[in-house]
Amino acid sequence: MPDMFMKKKLRILIVGCGYFGQKRIEACKQLPRYITIAGFVDTNSELAKKTGDRLHAPFASSITQCLKKTTANVAIVATPNIYHASLVCEALKNGLHVLCEKPLTTSVKDAKKIIMFSKKYRKFVKTGSNHRYFPTIQKAAEFITQGKIGRVLLIKGDIGTNGSHTKNSWFWNKNISGGGTFIDNAPHLLDITRWLMGDFSTCVGSTTTTYWKKSKVEDVACGIYKTHDGRMAIITSSWTNWAGYMSLEIIGDKGYIHIHSENKNKLLVGDAVSHKQKVFDFSTLPITSYKDELLDFVKNVQRGIEPRPNATDGAHVVQMIDAVYQSIKLKKHIPLSKIL
Repeated sequence: MPDMFMKKKLRILIVGCGYFGQKRIEACKQLPRYITIAGFVDTNSELAKKTGDRLHAPFASSITQCLKKTTANVAIVATPNIYHASLVCEALKNGLHVLCEKPLTTSVKDAKKIIMFSKKYRKFVKTGSNHRYFPTIQKAAEFITQGKIGRVLLIKGDIGTNGSHTKNSWFWNKNISGGGTFIDNAPHLLDITRWLMGDFSTCVGSTTTTYWKKSKVEDVACGIYKTHDGRMAIITSSWTNWAGYMSLEIIGDKGYIHIHSENKNKLLVGDAVSHKQKVFDFSTLPITSYKDELLDFVKNVQRGIEPRPNATDGAHVVQMIDAVYQSIKLKKHIPLSKIL
């Protein structure tokens, strides 16, 4: 059956040709029916040229310059964190929809600017959140929507890497990254937690540097969030998750859901009264979250539907991250408010 949503292919600029830019390029290459890579942008001219020559597309050091050589509908921003805000705004001014890697920005102020630009230029901004497209997370969201575990009372999440990819890189430079593991890894779970539970009203946090001693930013962090009615989320992030990547425990008033990456992409759902459990095994499925996220974004843009998580969702996650850092600095609970 033909894809009824597709009017024509979207032409995409890849902004940032480094590690995450290459991930986005690979996702684009898996969707040739829907996407054409229109060009590449990177301030590293050698990298931009190498990528452009390899994939036979124009390249430049800025979005504006690249658009003098090609046409585009969409920009995917995959650069170090500090550059997100200016690049997203430049793309919006040039009439492009944007998919921006997480975190949306390094400050709530910059996130609000993106929201205003998105409204002013009437273009969509999607905050990258490929973890929403994990089969386990999709199934968890389905169960919660269906009321299988009742009202969500508590989420406990843990996420991280072994930290080797951050060693001596811009991730260790707070002026570029905005922080350590909590701004690097935690956005995935913060987005999912807020998606499943709703907005939070207060936060208290703690960070430390336990292993990567030369780093000027934290390698372990924790944020504790409460809703206005007392429900709670506890999110831990680290660059010392040697063997794992993600775990999520969702506790409802009728049951619970457990997701652990060590269990090879499986989800366990249990009943609070009968204690019966059922396991859903997705371990045989290929990992396609970047492709699935991009396809969903393309479909929404073509249909004129705002993709989620949008810029406001991304801004709330930035606020949740900043609240952890502010909590440590001010030694108190930090209130969380609605964004715009």
